[in-house]
Amino acid sequence: MNPSRFVLALLLLAVPAHAAAPARTVYFTTEDKLVFLEVRVNGSRPLTFILDSGAPHTVVDSTAAVNLGLSLLAPDHTTGAGKGSVSRLHTTPLDLAIGEVPLSVEDPWVIDLGQVGGIRHVDGLIGADLFERYVVTLDPVRQTLTMADPSTFKAKGPPIPLIVDQDRLYVNMTLTLSNGVSETHRVRIDTGSADAVSDNLVRRSPEHRKATQGVGLGQSYVDESGVFESVRIGPHTIHRSWGASNDHPAAGMEIFRRFTSTFDASHGRLFLAPNRHFHEPVPAPAPAGR
Repeated sequence: MNPSRFVLALLLLAVPAHAAAPARTVYFTTEDKLVFLEVRVNGSRPLTFILDSGAPHTVVDSTAAVNLGLSLLAPDHTTGAGKGSVSRLHTTPLDLAIGEVPLSVEDPWVIDLGQVGGIRHVDGLIGADLFERYVVTLDPVRQTLTMADPSTFKAKGPPIPLIVDQDRLYVNMTLTLSNGVSETHRVRIDTGSADAVSDNLVRRSPEHRKATQGVGLGQSYVDESGVFESVRIGPHTIHRSWGASNDHPAAGMEIFRRFTSTFDASHGRLFLAPNRHFHEPVPAPAPAGR
C-alpha cells in the first residue's frame, strides 16, 4: 500500500464513528421579550414554538396536534403561571427539528395554547427536553440560539451553579429590598415568561402596588407587585427590579434578556455574559384593571 494512503487509513480508523456533531446556531424572532423558533414536527412544515424552560416537557398546541395527525392519549391536568389547573393530553414520542438540530421528545404534552394570555397564538413550546439534551446558548442581541453537545462543550468564564430538579432549571438569587431585608432563594428559570423575578419576598417591599399576575396557562389574578432594590445572580447585580409575588419563585426574560446565557444542565453550570441591555430599567407593571 502507498505509505501516504496507509497513514490516511490509520487516521480514519482513529476517528470514532459516533463523533459529536458540531454546535449549531439558529436565528429566532422575538416579541415581548419571548423567543419564537421555527420547529418541524415529524418532518412537518415549519411551525412556531416558544422557547420555554419553565415547561418540564415540550408542548404541542391541541389544534396543531390534530393537524399533524398525532395520537391523543391519557387525558389529565397540569398547572401553569395562573391559578387553577389546565387540561392536557399526552401523545406518542415525537422527532422535532430546530433548524438542523434534532430533538427526540419521549413524553410530549398536548395543551390548548389558545387559552394562554399575553402572547399571540403559537404551535407549541420547546421545554426542558432541549436544555437536558444540549448545552443551550441564548443570545438576545444577535437573536441566536446555539445548541452544542455537552460532551464536547468548552466552557468560557466563571460558572454559576445551575440546579436541575424534576425537569426544571433553578438558580440561586439574592433578593434585597430597600428596607434592608435580604434573602437568597432558589428561583426557577422560565424563558417562557416575559417577567423579571417573582417571589413572595416582594410583599415586604416598602414600594408596592396591586397588579395583574399569572398571565400564561391558567387564570390570571390580582396580587402584590413591588420593588427589589437589587437582584444578584452570581457576580451580577440588577438594581431596582419590579417583581410580582409568587409562591413558586421564578425569573423570566426581563432578567435573561440582559445576558448571553449558556445553560449547561448536564454539568450543572450556567454562564452569564452581560449584554447592552444589562443596565436598562426594569419596567413597573401596569396597575390592576388597566
